[in-house]
Amino acid sequence: MEEQQRMDEKEWADNPRLNAWTAAQAASFATCSPFDRGGWDFSVESLDRLEDLLRRRFTSYEDITAAHDTQLVTLAAWYLGEVHIRHHGAQWQCRPEPDPQGLGNDQPYVTVPSDRADEYPPADDDPDEDGRPLTVPAHELDALFLRGPDHRLRDTLNRYQPRDR
Repeated sequence: MEEQQRMDEKEWADNPRLNAWTAAQAASFATCSPFDRGGWDFSVESLDRLEDLLRRRFTSYEDITAAHDTQLVTLAAWYLGEVHIRHHGAQWQCRPEPDPQGLGNDQPYVTVPSDRADEYPPADDDPDEDGRPLTVPAHELDALFLRGPDHRLRDTLNRYQPRDR
C-alpha cells in the first residue's frame, strides 16, 4: 500500500467526526432500551440476538432504512462493528468530512488496518488492489431484509478468513 494511502487511512481511522460518533454510541449503549437490559457481551452469539431484535422491530428494507437515524439502528450498527473489531482486530473508519458529492459514502465502516493488508491479498480483478475485508454495518442491517431469512449478521464475520494466495 502506498504511503499516501496509509496516511489517508490514519486520518479516516482517527478524526473528530468518527471519534465523536463512536464515543456517542458507546456512551448511550448501556442506557438505550433494549440494550440497557444487559446480556450484550459483543460475542458472535449475541449477533443472533441483535438480528432477532431487528427482525421483530422492522419488517422490510424500507422500514429499516427509514429508521437509519434512530438511536436503535445507529446503536445496532455500532454494535455489529464492535463485534468485528473485538473478534477480528478490525478498526472503525469514516470519511473525515461529509461526502462533498452527497453520494452517501458517509457511513462509518470497519476494515482491517493496512499493516495487516498482506493477510488479505487482492483478487485478480480488484482495481484497488486491496483485498482487506470492509463492512459497512448499517448496510448489513439493511441487507437482512434484502437477502432473506437465511442471511445472518454473524455471516459478516466470515470475511476475515484469509484467502489463499
